[in-house]
Amino acid sequence: EPSFSPVANTPDCLGDATFSAFWVIAKIPVHTIFDSHPEDGVGAVAISQDAKYLVTVGAGKRVCIWKWTSPEEKSLFSVELHPEYGYQNYIVFNPENHKELVSNSKTQVIFYQWVSSTGLQYCAPHLTDRTFNKTVGLFTQSVFHFSNSQALTATSGGNLVVWDSVCPPSMPASLCVKPLNMKAIKLMHVQKDALSVLTASDSYFVTCDVKGHIKFYDGQLQLVNWYSHFKLGPIQSISFSKSPPSSASKDSNYSSSCTINSQPFIVRNFILSTLDATVLHVTADGTKLDKLMEEAKEAVNAITCHPSQPLIAIGSHCGLLKVWDYMQTKYLTSRIFTGASIQCLSYDSDGSFLAAGFTDGSVYILDSISLEGDCKELKYSKGPITHISFSHDSQYLATADEKYSVTVYKRILKNGERSWEHLAGLHSHYKPIRSIIFGVLLDSNEPRLLSLGEDRLLVEYDLGSSRKEHLAVLRRDRIEQSAVPMCLAWYPPLTPEAFILTANNQYKMKLYNATTRMCR
Repeated sequence: EPSFSPVANTPDCLGDATFSAFWVIAKIPVHTIFDSHPEDGVGAVAISQDAKYLVTVGAGKRVCIWKWTSPEEKSLFSVELHPEYGYQNYIVFNPENHKELVSNSKTQVIFYQWVSSTGLQYCAPHLTDRTFNKTVGLFTQSVFHFSNSQALTATSGGNLVVWDSVCPPSMPASLCVKPLNMKAIKLMHVQKDALSVLTASDSYFVTCDVKGHIKFYDGQLQLVNWYSHFKLGPIQSISFSKSPPSSASKDSNYSSSCTINSQPFIVRNFILSTLDATVLHVTADGTKLDKLMEEAKEAVNAITCHPSQPLIAIGSHCGLLKVWDYMQTKYLTSRIFTGASIQCLSYDSDGSFLAAGFTDGSVYILDSISLEGDCKELKYSKGPITHISFSHDSQYLATADEKYSVTVYKRILKNGERSWEHLAGLHSHYKPIRSIIFGVLLDSNEPRLLSLGEDRLLVEYDLGSSRKEHLAVLRRDRIEQSAVPMCLAWYPPLTPEAFILTANNQYKMKLYNATTRMCR
């Protein structure tokens, strides 16, 4: 039997409706079910407590029960849900009875029961703001009670909906079967902030919210303990360790419960994931918080590959810079820049340096291994950096910004140590710059620098004649008549003649002689 640890919001992990196959994994994949929901993909999935059965929801509409150990690629039972029930994005088994399930969309909770003779049946109990004359909020997650016939649902209004089996005289005996006779019997307002996670661990109900708080309730929904000092973002999932907690001893440092007797609050260790892409481990004994992983919280704006090693650097709008080994899919190192967003990245020719350009106009030149700064922050651009590039000999670094300027930095020997300094900048275009590239001068090993803008100008700079605060221009050429050039690259040195390759917004590519600027 595989070793599973139930996750509180497993559907979020497989929430992309483009997937139509899923894997059962116990350290390594052991079974794959293809085309489980070929028409709309898998929207939610859960596993029974005994790890024998799976339930999937196809894009919130079709629910299927699978015996994943069976070699057959066919579900045991399935049922189609009415569209008015909304997208069912969460589903879970009753841990005490794997033939009972509950799912919810933002607006509807549905209870299920499956038996061999009748198949999969469900009921959708009615609940609105008029039921209790209180605002319910949107449903987030549901869970069965661990000691009685009830179930709970958390809402965005900070409420817990209590469901229980009810058998009114008018109900047919065939429907008076739990959980097909579930009805909302109570609406408990437990806090002001929206609840994002609801699960059960041992004899506690656990809620997490959009403020990063974690609260523990007993079976009577009395608050036992809470964690509010972690300073986390909105919590998206929580998963408790399979290992039971160790008992309190004189060496343990469990927090105290908020009950009258203030007994040590003993709970399993758990893992949290937050909306801002952070995964953390919490050790209950001592309330120790360890960050396991932190990913980009916002859009990835920059990506570059190492010139000789299988490394890739990724920069995001939140200021997170990460380096991965893409052959082993292994994370290597990272650094967070606070207060600015990474806009562009570039390795130098031998991979020793990694340059990063930011939206505040600053430039960092980093050691490519440690990501520590090779020099202080360079901030000479008046607008966000859009392009950044090293010369072939790593002696020059050029940037382009949104203010249509090109800025050049030079590597110098200062006090016996190599360092970078600002050489000069120039407002060389009057429309956005699309590319800056370094090349090598013919018949020499000196670098040459070119920039291309939407103003249709190809500008070449004279680095040899440039000096402090003066960036010399060698020539300006208008390379298009009506089209707008979009990018610039060196043509591979397949012939003795050097060429420049451009592409424009009219889906055309043009080849220019690098010396005469004649279009070939």
